[in-house]
Amino acid sequence: MAALGSVNLMLLRNPLNIALISMVGVSNSSVSGENQNNTAGLLTTAVVCPPYQTNSTTDEHVSQYQEGEFDWSLAKQGLLLSCYWYSYTVSSVPGAWLAQRFGIRITLGFASLVAAILTFFVPAAARLSFSLLVALRITLGLLQGVTLAIFMQSIGIWSPPCENTRHVAFSFTGVACGNVVAFTFAGFIISYFGWECTFYVAGGIGCLWSIAWFLLIHDTPLKHPRISKQESSYITESLSDAASVEEKKASFKSVPWRKILTSRPYWSTVVPHLAENWTLAITHSWVPQYIANVLGFNIENVGILSSLPYGLNVFSLLASGFLSDFILIKTKIRKTLLRKVFTTIGMGGTVLSYLVLPSFGCNHTLAIVLLCTSYMFVGCNYAGYRVALVDMAASYSGILYSISNAMTCVMILFATQIVGFMLGDGSLPYWRTVFYVTSAISAFGLLVFLWFGTCELQPWAKSKEKQVGNDQELAFLEKTEDI
Repeated sequence: MAALGSVNLMLLRNPLNIALISMVGVSNSSVSGENQNNTAGLLTTAVVCPPYQTNSTTDEHVSQYQEGEFDWSLAKQGLLLSCYWYSYTVSSVPGAWLAQRFGIRITLGFASLVAAILTFFVPAAARLSFSLLVALRITLGLLQGVTLAIFMQSIGIWSPPCENTRHVAFSFTGVACGNVVAFTFAGFIISYFGWECTFYVAGGIGCLWSIAWFLLIHDTPLKHPRISKQESSYITESLSDAASVEEKKASFKSVPWRKILTSRPYWSTVVPHLAENWTLAITHSWVPQYIANVLGFNIENVGILSSLPYGLNVFSLLASGFLSDFILIKTKIRKTLLRKVFTTIGMGGTVLSYLVLPSFGCNHTLAIVLLCTSYMFVGCNYAGYRVALVDMAASYSGILYSISNAMTCVMILFATQIVGFMLGDGSLPYWRTVFYVTSAISAFGLLVFLWFGTCELQPWAKSKEKQVGNDQELAFLEKTEDI
Protein backbone atom coordinates (compact mmCIF):
# COMPACT_ATOMS: atom_id res chain seq x y z
CA MET A 1 0.00 0.00 0.00
CA ALA A 2 2.90 2.36 0.66
CA ALA A 3 4.40 1.64 -2.76
CA LEU A 4 1.05 2.25 -4.46
CA GLY A 5 0.56 5.32 -2.27
CA SER A 6 3.86 6.75 -3.50
CA VAL A 7 2.65 6.25 -7.08
CA ASN A 8 -0.61 7.96 -6.11
CA LEU A 9 1.35 10.89 -4.67
CA MET A 10 3.13 11.42 -8.00
CA LEU A 11 -0.09 11.02 -10.01
CA LEU A 12 -1.81 13.75 -7.99
CA ARG A 13 1.27 16.03 -8.02
CA ASN A 14 2.57 15.88 -11.59
CA PRO A 15 -0.38 16.11 -14.07
CA LEU A 16 -0.23 19.91 -14.12
CA ASN A 17 3.44 19.82 -15.23
CA ILE A 18 2.43 18.06 -18.45
CA ALA A 19 -1.07 19.51 -18.84
CA LEU A 20 0.25 23.09 -18.86
CA ILE A 21 1.69 22.43 -22.33
CA SER A 22 -1.81 21.91 -23.66
CA MET A 23 -3.63 24.32 -21.33
CA VAL A 24 -1.55 27.35 -22.29
CA GLY A 25 -0.14 26.44 -25.67
CA VAL A 26 2.45 28.31 -27.67
CA SER A 27 0.08 30.94 -29.03
CA ASN A 28 -0.99 32.13 -25.57
CA SER A 29 2.37 33.26 -24.26
CA SER A 30 1.19 36.69 -23.05
CA VAL A 31 3.69 38.41 -25.32
CA SER A 32 2.79 41.52 -27.19
CA GLY A 33 3.04 41.53 -30.96
CA GLU A 34 6.05 43.83 -31.02
CA ASN A 35 8.06 41.39 -28.85
CA GLN A 36 7.03 38.15 -30.49
CA ASN A 37 10.15 37.92 -32.64
CA ASN A 38 12.42 38.25 -29.60
CA THR A 39 10.37 35.73 -27.64
CA ALA A 40 10.54 33.19 -30.44
CA GLY A 41 14.28 33.31 -30.17
CA LEU A 42 14.07 32.67 -26.45
CA LEU A 43 11.58 29.83 -26.68
CA THR A 44 13.56 27.98 -29.34
CA THR A 45 16.92 27.43 -27.70
CA ALA A 46 19.70 26.73 -30.16
CA VAL A 47 20.78 23.11 -30.12
CA VAL A 48 24.40 22.84 -28.99
CA CYS A 49 25.08 19.38 -30.45
CA PRO A 50 24.02 18.07 -33.86
CA PRO A 51 20.42 16.83 -33.58
CA TYR A 52 19.95 13.12 -33.00
CA GLN A 53 18.58 11.70 -36.23
CA THR A 54 15.40 9.60 -36.20
CA ASN A 55 12.90 8.56 -38.82
CA SER A 56 9.99 10.27 -37.09
CA THR A 57 8.81 13.83 -37.40
CA THR A 58 7.30 15.98 -34.70
CA ASP A 59 5.29 18.42 -36.79
CA GLU A 60 1.99 16.69 -36.15
CA HIS A 61 2.61 16.44 -32.42
CA VAL A 62 3.74 20.03 -32.07
CA SER A 63 0.65 21.26 -33.87
CA GLN A 64 -1.55 19.73 -31.18
CA TYR A 65 -0.21 22.26 -28.70
CA GLN A 66 -0.26 25.43 -30.76
CA GLU A 67 -3.58 26.62 -29.35
CA GLY A 68 -4.15 26.94 -25.62
CA GLU A 69 -7.24 27.76 -23.59
CA PHE A 70 -5.50 29.99 -21.03
CA ASP A 71 -3.44 33.14 -21.48
CA TRP A 72 -0.97 32.69 -18.62
CA SER A 73 2.49 34.21 -18.67
CA LEU A 74 5.57 32.15 -17.87
CA ALA A 75 5.68 33.85 -14.45
CA LYS A 76 2.15 32.63 -13.69
CA GLN A 77 2.98 29.14 -14.85
CA GLY A 78 6.02 29.12 -12.58
CA LEU A 79 3.82 30.20 -9.67
CA LEU A 80 1.41 27.33 -10.31
CA LEU A 81 4.22 24.79 -10.27
CA SER A 82 6.10 26.18 -7.26
CA CYS A 83 3.22 27.06 -4.89
CA TYR A 84 2.58 23.35 -4.35
CA TRP A 85 6.13 22.83 -3.04
CA TYR A 86 6.00 25.67 -0.53
CA SER A 87 2.90 24.28 1.21
CA TYR A 88 4.17 20.70 0.82
CA THR A 89 7.28 21.70 2.75
CA VAL A 90 5.31 23.39 5.53
CA SER A 91 3.02 20.42 6.24
CA SER A 92 5.66 17.69 6.43
CA VAL A 93 6.62 17.98 10.12
CA PRO A 94 3.08 18.72 11.45
CA GLY A 95 1.81 15.77 9.41
CA ALA A 96 4.30 13.42 11.06
CA TRP A 97 3.25 14.65 14.49
CA LEU A 98 -0.45 14.20 13.63
CA ALA A 99 0.32 10.61 12.63
CA GLN A 100 1.96 10.10 16.03
CA ARG A 101 -1.03 11.67 17.77
CA PHE A 102 -3.96 10.19 15.85
CA GLY A 103 -2.41 7.22 14.04
CA ILE A 104 -1.25 6.57 10.48
CA ARG A 105 -4.60 5.23 9.25
CA ILE A 106 -6.87 8.22 9.80
CA THR A 107 -4.23 10.92 9.17
CA LEU A 108 -3.03 9.72 5.77
CA GLY A 109 -6.38 8.28 4.69
CA PHE A 110 -8.18 11.59 5.26
CA ALA A 111 -5.42 13.72 3.69
CA SER A 112 -5.18 11.52 0.59
CA LEU A 113 -8.93 11.27 0.06
CA VAL A 114 -9.45 15.03 0.28
CA ALA A 115 -6.49 15.65 -2.07
CA ALA A 116 -7.92 13.19 -4.61
CA ILE A 117 -11.36 14.82 -4.48
CA LEU A 118 -9.85 18.30 -4.93
CA THR A 119 -7.95 17.07 -7.99
CA PHE A 120 -11.28 16.56 -9.78
CA PHE A 121 -11.90 20.31 -9.46
CA VAL A 122 -8.62 21.50 -11.03
CA PRO A 123 -10.17 22.05 -14.51
CA ALA A 124 -13.13 23.95 -13.05
CA ALA A 125 -10.88 26.07 -10.83
CA ALA A 126 -8.63 26.92 -13.80
CA ARG A 127 -11.61 28.17 -15.79
CA LEU A 128 -13.11 30.15 -12.90
CA SER A 129 -10.06 31.98 -11.58
CA PHE A 130 -6.29 31.76 -11.68
CA SER A 131 -6.16 32.71 -7.99
CA LEU A 132 -8.57 29.89 -7.16
CA LEU A 133 -6.32 27.40 -8.97
CA VAL A 134 -3.29 28.66 -6.99
CA ALA A 135 -5.24 28.24 -3.75
CA LEU A 136 -6.21 24.72 -4.77
CA ARG A 137 -2.59 23.81 -5.55
CA ILE A 138 -1.47 25.18 -2.18
CA THR A 139 -4.13 23.06 -0.46
CA LEU A 140 -2.99 19.96 -2.37
CA GLY A 141 0.57 20.57 -1.21
CA LEU A 142 -0.53 20.90 2.41
CA LEU A 143 -2.47 17.64 2.23
CA GLN A 144 0.16 15.62 0.41
CA GLY A 145 3.11 16.84 2.47
CA VAL A 146 2.27 14.24 5.13
CA THR A 147 2.50 11.22 2.82
CA LEU A 148 6.15 10.13 2.75
CA ALA A 149 6.71 10.98 6.42
CA ILE A 150 3.78 8.75 7.41
CA PHE A 151 5.11 5.90 5.27
CA MET A 152 8.42 6.15 7.14
CA GLN A 153 6.51 6.25 10.43
CA SER A 154 4.53 3.14 9.49
CA ILE A 155 7.76 1.24 8.79
CA GLY A 156 8.95 2.04 12.30
CA ILE A 157 5.72 0.56 13.68
CA TRP A 158 5.23 -2.46 11.43
CA SER A 159 8.67 -3.59 10.27
CA PRO A 160 10.90 -5.94 12.29
CA PRO A 161 14.44 -4.47 12.38
CA CYS A 162 15.89 -7.24 10.20
CA GLU A 163 13.35 -6.33 7.47
CA ASN A 164 13.64 -2.52 7.62
CA THR A 165 15.62 -2.15 4.41
CA ARG A 166 13.25 -4.07 2.17
CA HIS A 167 10.25 -2.25 3.68
CA VAL A 168 11.83 1.15 3.00
CA ALA A 169 12.98 0.09 -0.48
CA PHE A 170 9.65 -1.36 -1.56
CA SER A 171 7.60 1.49 -0.05
CA PHE A 172 9.55 4.17 -1.89
CA THR A 173 9.68 2.44 -5.28
CA GLY A 174 6.42 4.20 -5.98
CA VAL A 175 8.14 7.59 -6.12
CA ALA A 176 10.24 6.59 -9.11
CA CYS A 177 7.47 4.46 -10.64
CA GLY A 178 5.00 7.30 -10.18
CA ASN A 179 7.24 9.69 -12.09
CA VAL A 180 7.56 7.18 -14.93
CA VAL A 181 3.80 6.59 -15.06
CA ALA A 182 2.87 10.27 -14.69
CA PHE A 183 5.21 11.59 -17.37
CA THR A 184 4.68 8.74 -19.81
CA PHE A 185 0.91 8.38 -19.70
CA ALA A 186 -0.11 11.99 -19.05
CA GLY A 187 0.92 12.93 -22.60
CA PHE A 188 -0.95 9.94 -23.97
CA ILE A 189 -4.16 10.86 -22.10
CA ILE A 190 -3.91 14.50 -23.19
CA SER A 191 -3.38 13.53 -26.84
CA TYR A 192 -6.45 11.30 -27.02
CA PHE A 193 -8.87 12.61 -24.38
CA GLY A 194 -7.89 16.20 -23.53
CA TRP A 195 -5.94 17.77 -20.66
CA GLU A 196 -8.92 17.68 -18.28
CA CYS A 197 -8.92 13.88 -18.25
CA THR A 198 -5.47 13.72 -16.67
CA PHE A 199 -6.92 15.23 -13.50
CA TYR A 200 -10.06 13.08 -13.57
CA VAL A 201 -8.01 9.87 -13.93
CA ALA A 202 -5.55 10.90 -11.22
CA GLY A 203 -8.37 11.88 -8.86
CA GLY A 204 -10.20 8.60 -9.46
CA ILE A 205 -7.09 6.54 -8.74
CA GLY A 206 -6.46 8.61 -5.61
CA CYS A 207 -9.96 7.95 -4.28
CA LEU A 208 -9.63 4.20 -4.87
CA TRP A 209 -6.28 4.07 -3.07
CA SER A 210 -7.60 6.09 -0.11
CA ILE A 211 -10.58 3.76 0.34
CA ALA A 212 -8.27 0.74 0.19
CA TRP A 213 -6.00 2.36 2.81
CA PHE A 214 -8.95 2.78 5.20
CA LEU A 215 -10.04 -0.82 4.66
CA LEU A 216 -6.67 -2.58 4.82
CA ILE A 217 -4.38 -0.54 7.07
CA HIS A 218 -4.37 -0.24 10.87
CA ASP A 219 -2.23 1.83 13.21
CA THR A 220 -0.34 -0.98 14.98
CA PRO A 221 -0.13 -4.79 14.87
CA LEU A 222 -2.00 -4.91 18.18
CA LYS A 223 -4.97 -3.08 16.64
CA HIS A 224 -5.22 -5.13 13.46
CA PRO A 225 -8.36 -7.33 13.58
CA ARG A 226 -7.18 -9.94 11.07
CA ILE A 227 -3.51 -10.44 11.97
CA SER A 228 -2.50 -13.79 13.48
CA LYS A 229 -1.25 -13.85 17.07
CA GLN A 230 2.04 -15.34 15.90
CA GLU A 231 2.72 -12.56 13.42
CA SER A 232 1.63 -9.83 15.84
CA SER A 233 3.91 -11.28 18.51
CA TYR A 234 6.81 -11.60 16.06
CA ILE A 235 6.57 -7.93 14.99
CA THR A 236 6.09 -6.39 18.43
CA GLU A 237 8.70 -8.51 20.21
CA SER A 238 11.34 -8.04 17.53
CA LEU A 239 11.05 -4.26 17.59
CA SER A 240 13.59 -2.57 19.81
CA ASP A 241 11.63 0.56 20.66
CA ALA A 242 8.41 0.76 18.65
CA ALA A 243 6.31 -1.42 20.95
CA SER A 244 5.59 1.54 23.21
CA VAL A 245 4.33 3.69 20.37
CA GLU A 246 1.03 4.15 22.18
CA GLU A 247 2.85 5.85 25.06
CA LYS A 248 4.60 8.22 22.65
CA LYS A 249 1.42 9.51 21.07
CA ALA A 250 0.50 11.44 24.18
CA SER A 251 1.56 14.97 23.29
CA PHE A 252 3.74 17.20 21.17
CA LYS A 253 6.07 17.62 24.15
CA SER A 254 6.74 13.89 24.36
CA VAL A 255 8.92 14.11 21.24
CA PRO A 256 12.57 14.80 22.22
CA TRP A 257 12.92 17.72 19.82
CA ARG A 258 16.10 19.18 21.32
CA LYS A 259 17.92 15.85 21.33
CA ILE A 260 16.82 15.13 17.77
CA LEU A 261 17.97 18.51 16.47
CA THR A 262 21.34 18.22 18.24
CA SER A 263 21.99 14.61 17.25
CA ARG A 264 25.14 14.25 15.14
CA PRO A 265 24.14 10.82 13.75
CA TYR A 266 20.80 12.26 12.64
CA TRP A 267 22.40 15.21 10.85
CA SER A 268 24.77 12.80 9.14
CA THR A 269 21.68 11.48 7.29
CA VAL A 270 20.25 14.93 6.57
CA VAL A 271 23.33 16.14 4.65
CA PRO A 272 23.34 13.27 2.10
CA HIS A 273 19.56 13.65 1.81
CA LEU A 274 20.08 17.29 0.81
CA ALA A 275 22.80 16.28 -1.65
CA GLU A 276 20.59 13.58 -3.16
CA ASN A 277 17.75 16.05 -3.69
CA TRP A 278 20.07 18.47 -5.48
CA THR A 279 20.58 15.59 -7.92
CA LEU A 280 16.82 15.02 -8.01
CA ALA A 281 16.25 18.68 -8.90
CA ILE A 282 18.74 18.36 -11.77
CA THR A 283 17.16 15.13 -13.01
CA HIS A 284 13.57 16.30 -12.69
CA SER A 285 13.85 19.86 -14.00
CA TRP A 286 16.98 20.19 -16.14
CA VAL A 287 17.90 16.81 -17.62
CA PRO A 288 14.95 17.05 -20.08
CA GLN A 289 16.30 20.44 -21.14
CA TYR A 290 19.75 18.94 -21.68
CA ILE A 291 18.34 16.06 -23.71
CA ALA A 292 16.28 18.39 -25.92
CA ASN A 293 18.38 21.54 -26.25
CA VAL A 294 21.94 20.20 -26.00
CA LEU A 295 21.79 16.64 -27.34
CA GLY A 296 19.14 17.56 -29.91
CA PHE A 297 16.58 14.78 -29.36
CA ASN A 298 13.11 15.50 -30.71
CA ILE A 299 10.12 16.01 -28.44
CA GLU A 300 8.82 12.48 -29.03
CA ASN A 301 11.90 10.99 -27.40
CA VAL A 302 12.52 13.53 -24.63
CA GLY A 303 9.69 12.24 -22.41
CA ILE A 304 10.75 8.61 -22.74
CA LEU A 305 14.46 9.33 -22.22
CA SER A 306 13.69 11.61 -19.26
CA SER A 307 11.79 8.79 -17.55
CA LEU A 308 14.58 6.21 -18.00
CA PRO A 309 16.59 7.28 -14.89
CA TYR A 310 13.48 6.82 -12.73
CA GLY A 311 12.73 3.41 -14.21
CA LEU A 312 16.29 2.17 -13.64
CA ASN A 313 16.20 3.69 -10.16
CA VAL A 314 13.38 1.27 -9.25
CA PHE A 315 15.52 -1.77 -10.04
CA SER A 316 18.49 -0.57 -7.97
CA LEU A 317 16.18 0.38 -5.11
CA LEU A 318 14.49 -3.02 -4.92
CA ALA A 319 17.66 -5.03 -5.55
CA SER A 320 19.65 -3.17 -2.89
CA GLY A 321 16.82 -3.42 -0.38
CA PHE A 322 16.44 -7.18 -0.58
CA LEU A 323 20.19 -7.77 -0.94
CA SER A 324 20.90 -5.68 2.14
CA ASP A 325 18.48 -7.64 4.33
CA PHE A 326 19.78 -10.93 2.94
CA ILE A 327 23.36 -9.98 3.87
CA LEU A 328 22.22 -8.78 7.29
CA ILE A 329 20.48 -12.07 8.05
CA LYS A 330 23.11 -14.42 6.60
CA THR A 331 26.23 -12.71 7.94
CA LYS A 332 27.41 -11.00 11.10
CA ILE A 333 28.22 -7.71 9.36
CA ARG A 334 27.52 -4.60 11.38
CA LYS A 335 24.52 -2.60 10.24
CA THR A 336 26.46 0.66 10.18
CA LEU A 337 29.10 -0.76 7.84
CA LEU A 338 26.46 -2.24 5.53
CA ARG A 339 24.54 1.06 5.35
CA LYS A 340 27.75 2.92 4.49
CA VAL A 341 28.62 0.47 1.71
CA PHE A 342 25.27 0.97 0.01
CA THR A 343 25.42 4.75 0.49
CA THR A 344 28.84 4.71 -1.18
CA ILE A 345 27.35 2.91 -4.18
CA GLY A 346 24.34 5.26 -4.31
CA MET A 347 26.14 8.58 -3.93
CA GLY A 348 29.28 7.38 -5.72
CA GLY A 349 27.28 6.56 -8.84
CA THR A 350 26.18 10.19 -9.09
CA VAL A 351 29.69 11.50 -8.39
CA LEU A 352 31.35 9.39 -11.09
CA SER A 353 28.59 9.85 -13.69
CA TYR A 354 28.63 13.64 -13.54
CA LEU A 355 32.43 13.77 -13.41
CA VAL A 356 32.72 11.72 -16.61
CA LEU A 357 29.69 13.06 -18.53
CA PRO A 358 31.24 16.38 -19.72
CA SER A 359 34.15 14.47 -21.27
CA PHE A 360 31.89 12.86 -23.87
CA GLY A 361 30.44 16.12 -25.19
CA CYS A 362 27.99 15.33 -27.97
CA ASN A 363 28.21 11.54 -27.89
CA HIS A 364 24.46 10.90 -27.70
CA THR A 365 24.58 7.28 -26.58
CA LEU A 366 27.14 7.63 -23.80
CA ALA A 367 25.56 10.88 -22.60
CA ILE A 368 22.18 9.18 -22.14
CA VAL A 369 23.82 6.19 -20.41
CA LEU A 370 25.60 8.47 -17.92
CA LEU A 371 22.48 10.56 -17.32
CA CYS A 372 20.70 7.31 -16.45
CA THR A 373 23.43 6.02 -14.13
CA SER A 374 23.64 9.41 -12.38
CA TYR A 375 20.22 8.74 -10.85
CA MET A 376 19.93 4.96 -11.21
CA PHE A 377 22.29 4.17 -8.32
CA VAL A 378 20.53 6.67 -6.06
CA GLY A 379 18.11 3.83 -5.28
CA CYS A 380 20.89 2.17 -3.24
CA ASN A 381 20.64 5.05 -0.75
CA TYR A 382 17.43 3.51 0.57
CA ALA A 383 19.52 0.56 1.79
CA GLY A 384 22.04 3.10 3.05
CA TYR A 385 21.59 6.32 4.98
CA ARG A 386 17.80 6.45 4.52
CA VAL A 387 17.03 3.25 6.41
CA ALA A 388 19.48 4.39 9.09
CA LEU A 389 16.68 6.67 10.32
CA VAL A 390 14.60 3.63 11.22
CA ASP A 391 17.62 1.89 12.74
CA MET A 392 18.38 4.88 14.98
CA ALA A 393 14.84 5.55 16.20
CA ALA A 394 12.03 3.45 14.76
CA SER A 395 9.19 5.11 16.68
CA TYR A 396 10.36 8.62 15.70
CA SER A 397 11.29 7.74 12.12
CA GLY A 398 8.35 9.65 10.68
CA ILE A 399 9.29 12.85 12.47
CA LEU A 400 12.98 12.41 11.65
CA TYR A 401 12.16 11.95 7.98
CA SER A 402 9.68 14.84 7.90
CA ILE A 403 12.27 17.31 9.24
CA SER A 404 14.82 16.14 6.69
CA ASN A 405 12.23 16.06 3.90
CA ALA A 406 11.12 19.62 4.64
CA MET A 407 14.68 20.88 4.23
CA THR A 408 15.20 18.90 1.04
CA CYS A 409 12.03 20.37 -0.46
CA VAL A 410 13.55 23.82 0.08
CA MET A 411 16.73 22.48 -1.53
CA ILE A 412 14.75 21.42 -4.62
CA LEU A 413 13.20 24.88 -4.90
CA PHE A 414 16.51 26.72 -4.64
CA ALA A 415 18.53 24.19 -6.67
CA THR A 416 16.16 24.52 -9.61
CA GLN A 417 16.52 28.32 -9.62
CA ILE A 418 20.27 28.34 -8.94
CA VAL A 419 20.97 25.95 -11.81
CA GLY A 420 18.91 28.21 -14.08
CA PHE A 421 21.32 31.06 -13.33
CA MET A 422 24.36 28.80 -13.64
CA LEU A 423 23.42 27.67 -17.14
CA GLY A 424 23.89 31.11 -18.68
CA ASP A 425 23.32 30.82 -22.42
CA GLY A 426 22.99 27.02 -22.24
CA SER A 427 26.32 26.25 -23.91
CA LEU A 428 28.39 23.19 -22.98
CA PRO A 429 30.87 25.02 -20.68
CA TYR A 430 27.97 26.10 -18.45
CA TRP A 431 26.55 22.58 -18.40
CA ARG A 432 29.98 21.24 -17.43
CA THR A 433 29.96 23.57 -14.43
CA VAL A 434 26.54 22.30 -13.36
CA PHE A 435 27.64 18.67 -13.63
CA TYR A 436 30.87 19.25 -11.69
CA VAL A 437 29.05 21.16 -8.93
CA THR A 438 26.47 18.37 -8.65
CA SER A 439 29.24 15.81 -8.40
CA ALA A 440 30.99 17.80 -5.66
CA ILE A 441 27.79 18.19 -3.63
CA SER A 442 27.12 14.44 -3.81
CA ALA A 443 30.69 13.68 -2.76
CA PHE A 444 30.35 15.98 0.25
CA GLY A 445 27.10 14.30 1.33
CA LEU A 446 28.74 10.88 1.05
CA LEU A 447 31.79 11.90 3.12
CA VAL A 448 29.61 13.31 5.91
CA PHE A 449 27.69 10.05 6.29
CA LEU A 450 30.84 7.92 6.08
CA TRP A 451 32.48 9.98 8.81
CA PHE A 452 29.61 10.62 11.24
CA GLY A 453 26.92 8.10 10.31
CA THR A 454 25.77 5.27 12.60
CA CYS A 455 22.84 2.87 12.82
CA GLU A 456 23.01 2.31 16.57
CA LEU A 457 19.81 2.90 18.54
CA GLN A 458 20.12 6.40 19.96
CA PRO A 459 19.78 6.99 23.73
CA TRP A 460 17.00 9.54 23.26
CA ALA A 461 15.00 6.99 21.25
CA LYS A 462 15.19 4.12 23.74
CA SER A 463 12.02 3.09 25.53
CA LYS A 464 11.41 0.85 28.53
CA GLU A 465 11.99 -2.24 26.45
CA LYS A 466 15.48 -3.63 26.19
CA GLN A 467 17.28 -3.23 22.88
CA VAL A 468 17.12 -6.27 20.67
CA GLY A 469 20.40 -6.89 18.87
CA ASN A 470 20.99 -8.49 15.53
CA ASP A 471 21.68 -11.94 17.04
CA GLN A 472 18.51 -11.78 19.09
CA GLU A 473 16.48 -10.88 16.02
CA LEU A 474 17.81 -13.93 14.20
CA ALA A 475 17.14 -16.19 17.18
CA PHE A 476 13.56 -14.98 17.36
CA LEU A 477 13.21 -15.43 13.60
CA GLU A 478 14.29 -19.07 13.94
CA LYS A 479 11.71 -19.69 16.66
CA THR A 480 8.91 -18.38 14.44
CA GLU A 481 9.82 -20.13 11.18
CA ASP A 482 6.37 -21.67 11.05
CA ILE A 483 4.71 -18.26 10.47
